[in-house]
Amino acid sequence: MFRQMVTSQSSRLARMSMSRGYASQSGNGAVQGLSERAQAMGASVLKAAERALGSYAEPVMYNLKVAGSIAKQVYIAEKLAPPTSLSQIQAAYRQIWACVSKASWWTHSLPAGEWRKVAVYGVEAIGIFSIGEIIGKRKLVGYRIKEHGPAHH
Repeated sequence: MFRQMVTSQSSRLARMSMSRGYASQSGNGAVQGLSERAQAMGASVLKAAERALGSYAEPVMYNLKVAGSIAKQVYIAEKLAPPTSLSQIQAAYRQIWACVSKASWWTHSLPAGEWRKVAVYGVEAIGIFSIGEIIGKRKLVGYRIKEHGPAHH
């Protein structure tokens, strides 16, 4: 059942991207090839996930489907779109840097309470980075270091 859902979802997404103008008419073959490769790769990942989850596979997949549906509704309602060029990304970061590098922005944001948002975002970023480090190290503190002989001081 879930395999059918993944296959229908990926083909529906490919049709939606073409109808919204994300893919050009000349690139139709490339989009179709990409869609087929994504389906094939998704099927193998799906099989591995089903084996790993065991009896929890169905509720987890249901919750992922609900989350995906909500994300899609927010994406459409907010009229979100990914940046289409590197210049858009650079312009956004330039604008952010221009605001942050001015002392007047900081003096106006302190009374307005904007500094609290900045502090919360900073703490979130540090927390996400720390969690990534813990996952990457596979332990809570320190790295595993193989010592080859006496320690050098």
